Amino acid sequence: MAEPRWSVGINFDSKCNARCAHCCVSSSPNATANLDDDLVDNIVDELLREPNVREIGLTGGEPLIRRARTMSIIARITASGRVASCVTNGFWGVTRRAADRVLAEFEDAGLRELTLSYDDFHSPYVKPERIRNILDASHDRRIKVVLNMCVSRSKDSRALLAELGDSVHGIQITQFPVVPAGEARSLPESDFHRRPITRGMLHCPGNQVIFHNDGNVYPCCSPPIFDTRMTLGRAGAQSFEQVVDTFERNALLGIMQREGFQWFIDAIRRVAPDAPAATVTEVVSACELRSIVFRDEESIALIRPQVDAYWAAVDAA
Repeated sequence: MAEPRWSVGINFDSKCNARCAHCCVSSSPNATANLDDDLVDNIVDELLREPNVREIGLTGGEPLIRRARTMSIIARITASGRVASCVTNGFWGVTRRAADRVLAEFEDAGLRELTLSYDDFHSPYVKPERIRNILDASHDRRIKVVLNMCVSRSKDSRALLAELGDSVHGIQITQFPVVPAGEARSLPESDFHRRPITRGMLHCPGNQVIFHNDGNVYPCCSPPIFDTRMTLGRAGAQSFEQVVDTFERNALLGIMQREGFQWFIDAIRRVAPDAPAATVTEVVSACELRSIVFRDEESIALIRPQVDAYWAAVDAA
């Protein structure tokens, strides 16, 4: 039997205790976009009936604002034998004891890996000692804690890492460049770590179906995708099987998976040589390149004959 292939994310609420300048989903204390509880419950129930789903991730906003609710969903996921994941900014690590108490709840709910999203953008809202408390407490728990840090040219988090000190020993740390999505679109252009497009940037690093708090279902976890109309429909409007069918039948996504982004760049250059996707030479990452291609709806419409010809050739082969 084939291994389950789908990883699904549920971004169920945009509310957050922080108002970070780089937030790719524009979360804040005053944000109101959300998927209502009944809809989220229905989505989770259906995903747990779907044998092709291997992992369900919870994010926000800040999911621990509604801690009991988040723990309950995680427990349902893990009780079914699936993998649950969660992303948090760690605001709850007020003391070492408080941090250990929350980690114990995660552990009891069956969570095995927790991602802390923390960097210079978060530090005005969540003090480093709270992150240290969580990291220190995690050494006495079975939960693996991963530290994700988003960096820009002006905010590289190096001093913050030094402040976290010995607490980061043995902790997996991932640093990635901020992308121009959500609130980050307002950052100075000079702050983005852009570099010449490489072969690796021409292919999407992975696919994850996202039920987003704006009510749409997206074919990717890449933040810039939320600024495009590349959706798989509305959350709750169709079954997950239909969502997957839409994904697999989408002509553009199919070419992207088979050929990568270079196919689209070349196709657009033939019909619209001055379009953004035709002229781009530097990007932050494959995620930004994907958004540049699919946000250009006028050019995508112009290459429709090339898309149809591509699939006609595939069918004829």
